[in-house]
Amino acid sequence: MNIFRREPQNKTKKIIIMKTNNVFINPLTDFGFKRVFASEENKDILIAFLNDCISDHVGVIREIRFLSSEHIGLAEAEKKLIFDIYCTNERGQRFIIEMQRARQDYFADRVITYISRIISNEASRGARRYDIPPVYSFNILDYNAPEFMGREEYFWAVHLRDNQNRIFSKKIILFFMELSKFAAQFPDERSPAYKWGYALKNMSRMSLKDMPEEAGEFRKLFEVCQMSRLTTMEKNDYEKSILEYEDVQDALECMRRHSLQEGFEQGIQQGKEALLQTAHNLLELGLPLTDVVKATGLSEEEILAQST
Repeated sequence: MNIFRREPQNKTKKIIIMKTNNVFINPLTDFGFKRVFASEENKDILIAFLNDCISDHVGVIREIRFLSSEHIGLAEAEKKLIFDIYCTNERGQRFIIEMQRARQDYFADRVITYISRIISNEASRGARRYDIPPVYSFNILDYNAPEFMGREEYFWAVHLRDNQNRIFSKKIILFFMELSKFAAQFPDERSPAYKWGYALKNMSRMSLKDMPEEAGEFRKLFEVCQMSRLTTMEKNDYEKSILEYEDVQDALECMRRHSLQEGFEQGIQQGKEALLQTAHNLLELGLPLTDVVKATGLSEEEILAQST
């Protein structure tokens, strides 16, 4: 049965638990995410993904151009920021796309900081003119976000509004997609945005029969993620990325267990120690420091202090 095609409903629903079968790579790993969304060759996938998820808020995107993901502050003392993906479209709108694999303290502040850095850099180029381009932040969360605890929705759009709920400015919007809300079984009927989130969450456990039948960018997502398409070098890179991803997931599970068994504060401390050990292990494997920062959610200073 193709999970992306609606089938006749049965009165008795069967819950399917899928296991990893090595047919498709995991698009939530650093390697997989960049292969799918940060490649010039596959940018039509990113365009389709953004259109299905946020075109109601930002308009239809017809073309994108990747920009430098490294941003240095206006002042020498300001911290350097590195985004997963930073791009612009044919209308000059800016998009920051981030895959967040682990919970971070002050996550909301970090998202606002990223957008503020783009705005400040753009405003500095225009001297005293403040006609800044729209800047949108799209955050894909591969963990249970405490900021959205208790909500059933899997997708949120956060606008700047006044106390009468009127939009103050359309130039800044924060988007969040929480992947923990996507179950192992595809429901009978969902929005286009839902099928993208479901595929990202579950693809590594799917088989070839689960590929969508219709042509287009969504099918191309599956084609690009097929293990059989990887070169020997790409497979080696992917294996390293899998180790990184699994280490992060193990650290998160460790933090969750300690939080339940020994209290929240003690669990958080021990969970952070596990993340620090994971960061040390990833550096030992030869991963760049910037990738370790993104994988663990720790700062460069914390990681370097642990490794010295």
